[in-house]
Amino acid sequence: METKLDIIGIGECLAELNSVDEESGRGMYQLGYSGDVLNSLSAAGALGLTTGLISAIGDDPFTDGLVEVLESEHIDLSHAPILEGKSNGVYFIHPDESGNPHFHFLRRDSAATYAFAAQPLDELVRYASSARALLFSSIPLAVMKEREKMVSLIESAHGHTRVCFDLNVRPKLWDKLDDLRNLLPVLAPHADVLFVSAQDDMHLFGSREAAAAVDHYCNLGFKEVAFCRGADSTVVGLRNSASTSTAIFEVPVPRVPVVIDPTGAGDAFNAGYIAAMLRGHPPYECAAMGNATAACSLEVRGGRGTGITVQRVERHYRPLVKWGTFKGPALAMSRRAN
Repeated sequence: METKLDIIGIGECLAELNSVDEESGRGMYQLGYSGDVLNSLSAAGALGLTTGLISAIGDDPFTDGLVEVLESEHIDLSHAPILEGKSNGVYFIHPDESGNPHFHFLRRDSAATYAFAAQPLDELVRYASSARALLFSSIPLAVMKEREKMVSLIESAHGHTRVCFDLNVRPKLWDKLDDLRNLLPVLAPHADVLFVSAQDDMHLFGSREAAAAVDHYCNLGFKEVAFCRGADSTVVGLRNSASTSTAIFEVPVPRVPVVIDPTGAGDAFNAGYIAAMLRGHPPYECAAMGNATAACSLEVRGGRGTGITVQRVERHYRPLVKWGTFKGPALAMSRRAN
């Protein structure tokens, strides 16, 4: 099967309305476009990867701006049709009294939720399987209609492409979080790597040590797990198919003296990890590249790959591994599980 793109993402791209009038409360907002899949694909593009999207786009006043952004990021839209009569999802960002961002979403019955209902499954499977990597999160699993088709695509694509699952838990999107918990062992055999944040894990399983969480995900059937903890080191777990024990190690994160905007840092981590994986780096270095890419995202405003370049990522990456470069694998500190 001919490889066409480096990474294809499944998800919803949203119109973003970010409050810019915090003091008066008069409801002044700045328009932008975002979403976890858009953030990751944009960051991946900044690292030199070719990208594509499985989604659907609405037919409303936001459409032209959204398509312009996607095209400016060179994201292939051959499997993200515009659906007449459907709206794009929208979310608002507004600060609380402490200045922390709060989010309010209007995405029910949006165009993207029809991505699998509106397109033939066999065509989507062929498209996803042609890429070198496939990225999805629990967000499209929660919001997209005919979820069984998405699960079928993931199962069918595994073995043809690297399947990367970002847990990215949004409790309000699920009627019952048990539904997501029950999906984990179903998806685990078909995922090459699982990305988890400490907050994701807290939502699903409560407070526990990172190493215990990583071991639990490996017990569910995931072979490679990257557990992100913000400013603390990333914990990586590897489980060989012939073993019942998990190899666990920590990967340092770069020091970012001034965090400008944490939005999209986790999405940037995914892009960096996948970029390194596709270039043959072992898991330690993939996590280091993910951490370095996330650090670049923290240093600038905006979650859509803003400020990410290979050179800036290298500046953060090299001190973490002490050898090697972005362009090729260095000595393997930790081998990928078979």
